[in-house]
Amino acid sequence: MIHCIRILLFLGLAANLHAQISFQPYQVISSGSSPQSAAIADFNQDGRNDLAVMTWFTSNPVADYKLLIFYQNEQRLLDTAVVVPAPQNFQGNRSMIARDLNGDLLPDIVFIYQDSVGIFYGAPSGGFLPVVSLYAGTSASAHAIGDLNHDSRPDIAVANENEQFITLFLGATDNSFVRTQIPSMYGNGRDMEIADFNGDERDDLAFISSTPPGGFNVIYQQENGGFSAPVFFQPTVPNPFPSTPYSLGVGDLNGDQKMDLVSTSPWNLPYANLNIWMQGDNGISNQPIVRAAYDIPEPVEVADMTCDGKNEIVVLNGGWLRMSVYNGDTPGFYDTYTVFELPYSTHYSTTALALGDLNGDGMKDVAIAGQNQVSLLYNNGPKSVFQPISVTNSLQDFIVTTETDTIFTIPSTFIRTRVDTIDYVRLVYTDSLLATQYWVQTLTHYDSVLLHQVTTCAGTQTDTLHAYYSFSENSLSGIDTTLLATQTDSFFLPRPVVPLTYELFPNPNNGEVFLKFSNPLYLNYFDIDLFAADGKRVGADTYHYEWLNARLLRLDFRNFSAGYYVLRFRSDKISLTEKLIKADN
Repeated sequence: MIHCIRILLFLGLAANLHAQISFQPYQVISSGSSPQSAAIADFNQDGRNDLAVMTWFTSNPVADYKLLIFYQNEQRLLDTAVVVPAPQNFQGNRSMIARDLNGDLLPDIVFIYQDSVGIFYGAPSGGFLPVVSLYAGTSASAHAIGDLNHDSRPDIAVANENEQFITLFLGATDNSFVRTQIPSMYGNGRDMEIADFNGDERDDLAFISSTPPGGFNVIYQQENGGFSAPVFFQPTVPNPFPSTPYSLGVGDLNGDQKMDLVSTSPWNLPYANLNIWMQGDNGISNQPIVRAAYDIPEPVEVADMTCDGKNEIVVLNGGWLRMSVYNGDTPGFYDTYTVFELPYSTHYSTTALALGDLNGDGMKDVAIAGQNQVSLLYNNGPKSVFQPISVTNSLQDFIVTTETDTIFTIPSTFIRTRVDTIDYVRLVYTDSLLATQYWVQTLTHYDSVLLHQVTTCAGTQTDTLHAYYSFSENSLSGIDTTLLATQTDSFFLPRPVVPLTYELFPNPNNGEVFLKFSNPLYLNYFDIDLFAADGKRVGADTYHYEWLNARLLRLDFRNFSAGYYVLRFRSDKISLTEKLIKADN
């Protein structure tokens, strides 16, 4: 016989939030050299994404021509780089892609250098095996990975600058590669992409061609294993500017589940633009949608940055200290973009921009290989599990169930060994189990209570108060368990009330000043002004300051004349006014 007493539970949930594009102020980590490309993947199989950076030449033998791996630790921060030696070269870019080439579920790193392709295979014991090199022919200028012969194994395509062919490395059953070539237009450029561009479930190849008139080509894979002749696409740009695009991005840009293309035209305003190429019934349309862009749009990537199921377009703007993100709220339009500040970099390589979750909050972050540093912009969108959301809970009792002499099914959970704490948010990783228990007993069962649930790019994150049970007269005869799902429970810890203090040094100074705060400032709003002794505002513009980390702000007034100044800093957490003494240099 079963007796059930059920008392209602009232739970108020927060209103739905509209998709918003938001990032914390950029952070800079040193690479010790000139980083050229970046990639994000879980390189040590600990469930957390890591950052890979490939460097070039700056007369620093410790860091030049190296693969740098910044592993993400349990505090969801990036450790100091592990340095992996890589082949040296003075020519071409060192573009890099992270992909599992040999089916061992470990991400490998594929990069180009001079006339070759280099492969770092992930080692089962951690780290990487010594580099394997494949000769690509003359100067390798771009590469991409996909299934180019429809055998379900990854292949590598390489563009050879100023040559009339594309080199293919076709994956074999023994994980080796068979080298072949396909003809192409003369003057292959700096970027290429692989995706199904005509809806036949076969990967096709798109690559930039610098031969006038510049543009890009698409080669469609055929059912017989061959390829179509290159189909040429010329971006729409104002006359008399060259039409050769800087970079290509791939993704579904109008919500029809087909892969589209976007190309950047790297000119200054008002001539800078994006060309969006939608996939039609028979392939990529030759009539692009043209959208205005911020100055010098260079690398471009397509990804869902707001976790609303709609893709954004992310662009780095060379020389203009900006990243621009086109909102995907209305698929196919991309009429508006939001700009975010970056440290200075003259130009970016086509693989300098990497998108992926670097702190485990379910949102894609941004990693950038800049001119002399690596920049990180952590996603601050409302669907981040680290973004506190106001939830009103009215918990008026719980469900009480009394069962006697029955076979019943109850939910059960167990806590995994890994518990992460990030900025006063504790994540406890659990697996939900279905436990069927056979016994004769009297049971009083206090059920779980759902506190909060949010859907992120990584799945559904659930906060609960877990059930507990009281038993009597147990006679256990068997237990059967089935794994249902994995979830992450997050708990907001009490934040201590600590006064925010600051330190300004040195003062007097030669124009380089540091403002150090006692607590991290993840600022949504801040304002910096510099006034001369007569009260006239003389700065500071964005190129006068740089956030070195969340607590340390560097100010650069070395071009100002000697004298007395007043610095005013205002944010949502602190306001201060300090006198500065600028001495002669």
